[in-house]
Amino acid sequence: MNLASTIVSVAIMGASAPSMMQMSIAPYEAQLKAKNLGIAETAAVVFASTYEGTLDIPVDTETCTSEAREGTANAYSVTCTHGTDRYVQSVTRAFRLAVPDTDLDNGDGATTSREYAYETPTRFSGLSCPYYDEWGTNGYNDQYYSILNGACIPIPVWTQTAYQFSSPDAWLYDVNNYNGWGTHPDY
Repeated sequence: MNLASTIVSVAIMGASAPSMMQMSIAPYEAQLKAKNLGIAETAAVVFASTYEGTLDIPVDTETCTSEAREGTANAYSVTCTHGTDRYVQSVTRAFRLAVPDTDLDNGDGATTSREYAYETPTRFSGLSCPYYDEWGTNGYNDQYYSILNGACIPIPVWTQTAYQFSSPDAWLYDVNNYNGWGTHPDY
C-alpha cells in the first residue's frame, strides 16, 4: 500500500464516520422516544379512566396534571409526561366527570314540570346509542351500562345541532342542557 492510497482511505473514513455515527444512534433515540410516549400514553389513559364518570375531582400525580376545560361543565384534560432531557414525551387526553344528581333535571338544579317515560341516567358513557335502540331504553343500557361505565348517548343529543332540532316532547327522558348546551329552546 502506498502513501497516496492510505491518505485517500483515511480521508474517506474520516468523512463518513460522523454520518455513520448519527445513523447508528437514530434508531436508539427513536426507540427511547417511542418508549416514553407509550408510558405517557398509558399514564394518561389510566388517569382519565380513573376519574371518567365519577364525581371525584381529579388529583394530580407525579407524572400527570389535570385542569378543568374552559367553558364546559365537569370536563377536564390531563397531560402526562415521561422521559428526560430531549427524550421527554407528553400526551393530553380529555375526560368528563359524572353529572351530579342535582344537575340532572334541567342543568341548574331546579326541577321541571315535564314528566318522561324513563328516569334520566346518572351518567353517560362516551358511546352513542345504536340506531335500533335510539335511547338505550329497549335493553341496550340494561345490557351494557356496567361495561360502558354509563348509559349510551341518545341519538337526539349526538351533536349540538341534533339537540337543538330535537323535540323535548319526543324525548324518553330529560336531556335538557345535555353537555352544557343550554336549555333547549322548546323546553
